[in-house]
Amino acid sequence: MRKPSPSELTPPLAQPGESVFPIILAADSGSDLGFPKALAQFGRKTALEIAFENCARIEQPVLVASPRLGRALRNGDQAASAAVPGVRVVIHRRGRRGQLGSLLAGLAMVPDDGAFMLYAVDYPLLTAAVVRRLLEGFRARLPCHSIAVPRFRGCAGHPVIFAPELRGELERAASARAVIYRDARRVKFVTVRQSSIGEDFDTAAAYRRVLGKYLRRFGPR
Repeated sequence: MRKPSPSELTPPLAQPGESVFPIILAADSGSDLGFPKALAQFGRKTALEIAFENCARIEQPVLVASPRLGRALRNGDQAASAAVPGVRVVIHRRGRRGQLGSLLAGLAMVPDDGAFMLYAVDYPLLTAAVVRRLLEGFRARLPCHSIAVPRFRGCAGHPVIFAPELRGELERAASARAVIYRDARRVKFVTVRQSSIGEDFDTAAAYRRVLGKYLRRFGPR
């Protein structure tokens, strides 16, 4: 492995105020659940509300929504509309590019010089403390780092922050994962204390399992 040069080991000077724009991905139809993942209920909150609470006080988020979720927003669905006052919404039909296509759709709403966070809505056990820790790690990165990934007990997870210079690479890539792991030297792994970075739900069974964990950890708040 190439040894970083002295310049790469020098912390950047202006990172503390660097803008990071959350892109909340909620374009999955949630077909196995019978409703959009974003509207999955966890106590008194939806997965979407949890995501926006965790991203509060960063930059104005972009919500990439499925047509079904978009209809719920337009129709004034209480569970949907409560979470998104003032948020920019992009309606996206997931195609061949899957999650990456959703990310690119949201990225069109982010300034060219802005860093951005890939935040999938189906990680409801995430907390604001984890997001804050990841942001701090990203802003304190070395010049050789352009990606920040949380890690718990050696396992990487979500969300992920990208520096603005990776926009073009993502547009040409087959997946976001391919970009993240193309060169380990440019990834800053940020150690966190919560397993929530790897606990998502893709099926009804997974939803029940994650819901149980949520209620045990946080109660019906």
